[in-house]
Amino acid sequence: MQQETWAGERLAALYRSLQTSAAGLSHADARDRVSRYGSNELVFHHTRSIFLMLLDEFRALFPVLLMVAGGLAFVADYLSAGEGYNLIGMALLGVVVLNALVSFFQNYKVEKIMMGFLDYIPKSVNVSREGEIINLDAKELVPGDALLVQEGDKISADGVVIESEQMLVDESVLTGESVPAEKIASDDIIAPGTLVFSGAMVVKGNARIIVTHTGRNSKIGKISEMSQTVKADLTPMQRELKNFVHKITWLALVIGLVFFIVGFVSGNTFWTNLVFAIGIIVANVPEGLLPTVTLALTQASVRMSKHNAVIKNILCVETLGSTTVICTDKTGTLTRNQLHVEKLYLDLKDVDAEDLDHFHDNRASQTALEIMALCNEAVESVQNNHEKEITGDPTEVAMANFADRLEGYEAIRSRFTPQHSRPFDPQTRYMTTTHLTQGGSLFLTAKGASEAIIGRCQSIHREGFIRPLAEAEKAHLLEQAATYSRQGLRVLALAYQVVDRPEQEPDQLTFVGLTAFVDPPRPEVPAAVAACKTAGIRIIVMSGDQAETVVYIARRLGIVEQPHVITGEDIETMSHDDLINVLKEKQVVFARIAPEQKLNIVDALKSMDEVVAMTGDGVNDAPALKRADIGVAMGKKGTDVAKEASDIILLDDNFATIVRAIEQGRAVYDNIKKFITYILTSNVPEILPFVAYVLFPIPLPMTVVQILAIDLITDMLPAIGLGNEPPEADIMQRPPRRRQERLVSYKTFIRSYGIVGPVEALLSFAVFFYILHSGGWSYGDRAGVDSILYAQAAGAFLVTIIFSQVGNVLACRTNRQSAIPYLKRINSWIVAGVLFELSFCVVIVNVPVFHHFFTTAPFSIEIWITILAAPVVVFIIEEFRKLLVRRGVEILAA
Repeated sequence: MQQETWAGERLAALYRSLQTSAAGLSHADARDRVSRYGSNELVFHHTRSIFLMLLDEFRALFPVLLMVAGGLAFVADYLSAGEGYNLIGMALLGVVVLNALVSFFQNYKVEKIMMGFLDYIPKSVNVSREGEIINLDAKELVPGDALLVQEGDKISADGVVIESEQMLVDESVLTGESVPAEKIASDDIIAPGTLVFSGAMVVKGNARIIVTHTGRNSKIGKISEMSQTVKADLTPMQRELKNFVHKITWLALVIGLVFFIVGFVSGNTFWTNLVFAIGIIVANVPEGLLPTVTLALTQASVRMSKHNAVIKNILCVETLGSTTVICTDKTGTLTRNQLHVEKLYLDLKDVDAEDLDHFHDNRASQTALEIMALCNEAVESVQNNHEKEITGDPTEVAMANFADRLEGYEAIRSRFTPQHSRPFDPQTRYMTTTHLTQGGSLFLTAKGASEAIIGRCQSIHREGFIRPLAEAEKAHLLEQAATYSRQGLRVLALAYQVVDRPEQEPDQLTFVGLTAFVDPPRPEVPAAVAACKTAGIRIIVMSGDQAETVVYIARRLGIVEQPHVITGEDIETMSHDDLINVLKEKQVVFARIAPEQKLNIVDALKSMDEVVAMTGDGVNDAPALKRADIGVAMGKKGTDVAKEASDIILLDDNFATIVRAIEQGRAVYDNIKKFITYILTSNVPEILPFVAYVLFPIPLPMTVVQILAIDLITDMLPAIGLGNEPPEADIMQRPPRRRQERLVSYKTFIRSYGIVGPVEALLSFAVFFYILHSGGWSYGDRAGVDSILYAQAAGAFLVTIIFSQVGNVLACRTNRQSAIPYLKRINSWIVAGVLFELSFCVVIVNVPVFHHFFTTAPFSIEIWITILAAPVVVFIIEEFRKLLVRRGVEILAA
């Protein structure tokens, strides 16, 4: 084995600056440096105390609104005791507490999952201290230490390689480069091939490294700190709920103030008007909306968890639904982060590695397969689960897997007896092995760089024969290798020679073929890409990999057809406006870009009013994941930095899960819009009784307790049912909603407060006054009404609203299309909600124990039949509104 050791002038200067040597530090010096530089650890996830997590649930605008309304209710109860305002106050505070607990437990569950991810930095390392190799906690590593790594180790600090033996390092989590980087000892201590970084994985060989940076000063530490300083914006749902709270607050205040003034003009006392103004304000607050939104988002999160997606913040579920652009890393996200054989060039013919029939028909295929298996140091082993696994250098693993798929890797090797091997040498750029065949000849196999192998070939395996290799054919083969390279493929040449001695140099090789490798796309990604395009979502590839590879993958997946490649060097020369102009091109892809450049791209897209989702798994993705509207990290191969910066974690690293999440997000937005429309409607028949009571000499048609019965009892299950409506069939054929589109617009208020709400109020007042007049009540007699008669009328008013809401919930299942076909589609939540509403009405009207609390009393079957018409009337009016909308009357669209 060849081991490279360098001790030039620059390395000597490094030793002097770090006050160390190849033998490492003394124990005393190491202890001193721990106190000077700090421990070698990174805090990717700051654990939050349970108390602060719970407290955060009460600080959002909507809970604050409900708590203020609850406070006002207690003030009203103090001013006018016995009216039930204390019940409203307690109910509002109860809703806030219940909602906080539901949201808290969801977030606490995610917190525990996040803590389970934090195992990125190795627990222990081998270092040389005073010339003695010891094993210590990775936290104790300091600059100047001599770190020893070998195959399978995760490097735990930045440093310079001073000794190496066939060292290959996977740096994809830092650079996005899918092919492992070769690391050698050199006097040029700032050359990329000499430097190693914390977080990278040793896939082959071993090395001695002088540590230069640890903890927060390492490259991974700096990127982690960058991601922690990036400010995340409010999610679209947070902005919409904030907008809705502002609207409903101003609406409640204006209505309350108007009727305070009207009551004052009508001659009522100041305190009477204040109490009713407070009542109107509180009645306008949709108490049931907050828990319904929380439950809808939580249930969507649970559904997504069944598809291996961990939702860190339930508000982010909807954000995916409004996504217009997905910025995705290539390595490990679109691709498997595992090389495989993509193409072969055998018998001067291009062969697709997936076309096994074509491969077997080629006369050079058997020889090529033997070279792949024999000129290979990959190791096959059986795991505890009895599954076979091949490990080693990624290119050798790819060849071994290819051979294993066709004939069996070990089956091929068992037919030959190893005699000699010559490891890959960076100087000669090839590797050879010599095996004894069953016929007794010595079979030397060689693989390596195209130029190195083809330059040593004297003959070619062609059409089943061996014949001399002409110079023109050599040039053709080199051009074919260059063509593969330009396509983003990694190329190795295969050759063999029958030799006299096992250790003989390869000087008269017979060329067999070229093998082209690629980190292949995940099998589920093409369909996911097609679904995104259908849904009007743009995909932009941003990778640290070479341009040719990025172009090859982007084309193969159908993301772009004629790619315009922008590199990190190009971005360095661009202004923010220049970058925006580039992003307007639909065929742009990014290659060889740094983490901060990904961040710049995300910022530019957001300034273009795009809703940006960023996917990634590497440390280099973390800042952009944090800055995007929604960050999606890979759970299996993703780094802790990426997971901490993200909003959603895909436990199976399946890109297609994003498409399912987008579908769920769109459905959640549609459903929240539906149940907000549904819940707001009942505000009108709840408010108007108080207004009528202030303005006219009539009994109060509805009590405070009855309002609570609607908002917190009967409306809840149907609203949850609307929140669980399945996605509509065309939901992924629509373009993303515009950022300017409001969750609750003035059209929503027109529908709820101007059409359906007044209809419900009119029907309820009609039944109320019909019962009073039938019982002998005269207009103007506010105090003389019989208590039983009043309970019948007030109970009927309540029941009419509840029955009207049955028609409303059935109508709310669609916005523009007719809801009649949906009557055949069973939504178990809505069915349960309607049955509960009807049962509730029957019970509170006919069971005496509930009469006093709910102000109800039994009424005649004639009244029940009249009330039964209410849901039909509401449903028909809604169908007529939708018909007008479909015919172009957009102002009526909710």
